[in-house]
Amino acid sequence: MATTATTTSPADHAYRVCLIGSGGVGTIASLVLSKSRQAHVTAVLRSKFQYVSEHGWDIESIDHGTLQGWKPHRVVGSAAEAAVEDGKKVEFDYVVVCTKQLPDRNPVAPMIEPIMTAGRTTVVLIQNGIGIEDEIVAAWPTNTVMSSVSHIGSGIEEPNKVVQVGKDVSKMGVHYGPSSVVASTESSTSESGAEAEKTNVEKRAKAEAFVSMYNAGGAHICELVDDIEAARWEKLLWNGTFNTVCALTRSDVGEIQRSKGRETLLLPMMWEIWHIAEASGHALPDTIVQWMAYRLPDDCAYRASMLLDLENSRPMELEVILGNPLKVAKRLGVATPVMDVVYKLLQVEAWKIEQQGKK
Repeated sequence: MATTATTTSPADHAYRVCLIGSGGVGTIASLVLSKSRQAHVTAVLRSKFQYVSEHGWDIESIDHGTLQGWKPHRVVGSAAEAAVEDGKKVEFDYVVVCTKQLPDRNPVAPMIEPIMTAGRTTVVLIQNGIGIEDEIVAAWPTNTVMSSVSHIGSGIEEPNKVVQVGKDVSKMGVHYGPSSVVASTESSTSESGAEAEKTNVEKRAKAEAFVSMYNAGGAHICELVDDIEAARWEKLLWNGTFNTVCALTRSDVGEIQRSKGRETLLLPMMWEIWHIAEASGHALPDTIVQWMAYRLPDDCAYRASMLLDLENSRPMELEVILGNPLKVAKRLGVATPVMDVVYKLLQVEAWKIEQQGKK
């Protein structure tokens, strides 16, 4: 039976949260945060702002049931609008970013600048890729930056229906220093050891509060991890292989596996990623590659997100999924012959999409 809901009233002493990117993943995140009754959620919508502000979201969720006309506390059309409420400047405790990671087209730092408060606002990146935090750390060095490795099956059916078929499972953690993409010799800190330790404790406390809030809102599993970069490399074993090769060959997961593409392409790429992670100081278990490669049945008809982007002439998250890891590999002297070729071929596909957009 559907529950009709137009808004979720926050608790009296809620955290102020601004969420940008209310697609299938972002809308479920805003629902989770609202259900925790610890968050006053403002959702920034662009193309769907007018419709959702009037009708809300219809949600069918494996975690949260069926909701009709649901909205967070506040829905706005831009970050600039989110920054002001009742004529006053809003100081957000958390900014949650769930947009596609396209640093060359839509960088995150300018997107969130209107709603950031230096030294206060914690940034939570629920996005794919390696090195995605670098621009945020550079822009707000005194703020806490954390990210989430999310495993969820959720998408949008027009005009305003969100369907979540895979449980919301995520690992979250703080980025304490420069990412693997940035050479350690390129960064320095003036903090003493004691000051740095105090800062790290404060950052972890903010992350603990967010993870606690996310679990309180009914997420299936949300785990705080010490090494979020290792978790990101682990997910790259999927995104950097199945996602890219399915796109390049226009194949679903089962077709790649039945064609022996798993053995000739996916497994070699996975081991390349595994060795980059190890060289960058984020070693993964030896068993993770076999598990990732063989966890889905050979008749799996799943069409990877990058394939769907390619089929619909949408920009692909190519740079953060392959470009940045290859930069790390080059700097650390890790051989990546298969990844190199797949990346170069997908660059051609990305160029073709860009040319179509110019017509």
